[in-house]
Formats: sequence, structure tokens, C-alpha cells
Amino acid sequence: MRNNREQDPDSSPDSTRSFHFGSGRGGARGRGRGRGRHWLGDYSLVDVRLVEPALLAFLKTENLHGYALLEKLDSIGLGGINPSVVYRKLRDYEAIGLVESGWDEEKSQGPPRRVYAITDDGKQVLEMVSQSLQETRERIETILQEIGRLG
Repeated sequence: MRNNREQDPDSSPDSTRSFHFGSGRGGARGRGRGRGRHWLGDYSLVDVRLVEPALLAFLKTENLHGYALLEKLDSIGLGGINPSVVYRKLRDYEAIGLVESGWDEEKSQGPPRRVYAITDDGKQVLEMVSQSLQETRERIETILQEIGRLG
């Protein structure tokens, strides 16, 4: 796989750089007319936000093209998310250095496919996100227990 991203010697992670899911290009989504729900379909904003760490998690184990990532999202119940959301997030990740992409060099039917791979920065972000998701899971379990007590 050829790397389309030039290596920047100053691109190593440091304590001054932070990453938050949902930030970056399009950060104003969800404001104004329609509150950003025009592309959500039957899925909640939480579902869409779960796509973000899921993409990095899938890429941690293997390099994948966009369609394979969409299939993996479908396997965890997020298959109805608009593909343009997924491809936009992959471009955003590439722009900030969490993933890199190149063209599949293998001969296949149809045009070459762009294949994505997680970077070292992406792996570090995934570790941080894992902790955040664990804490969120605990909060959700607490809320569900409260709901159960109310019934």
C-alpha cells in the first residue's frame, strides 16, 4: 500500500495536541435548521458517534477499504448509517493523521480501491477513547439501573 500522506517530522503526538471525537471539519453539524438530523435516518446521534471509534478499532486489526468498513459497521448494528458520513470521517481522520490510505495494488475487478490503515497516532487516540467508552458504559449502566428502579 502506498502512503498518500507525507511524513511530517513534527507530527509526533505531544501533550499540547488533543483530539475529541466530533471535532474537526463539520464541527458545526447539529446546529441550525434540522439540527443535523437530515443524514441520520433512524439512528441517533449516539449511533453516529459510535462509528468514530469503531472505524479505528476495525483498522487496528487490519487494513480495510471503505466498503469492508461499512460491512463491519453493519455487523455491529450500525449498517444504516449513511456511507457518506463514514467516508467523510475517514477523510477527516486522514487529515489529522489518525489513518493513512493508499490504493490497493492487487488486481481486482473494477477500479482500484482506497485502503485505510491506522497510524501510531490513531492507536494512541483509540486507547484514550477506550477508557472514555468504559466510563460512559458505567454511566449508562447506572442510568439503566435508575430506570429499572422507577418501573
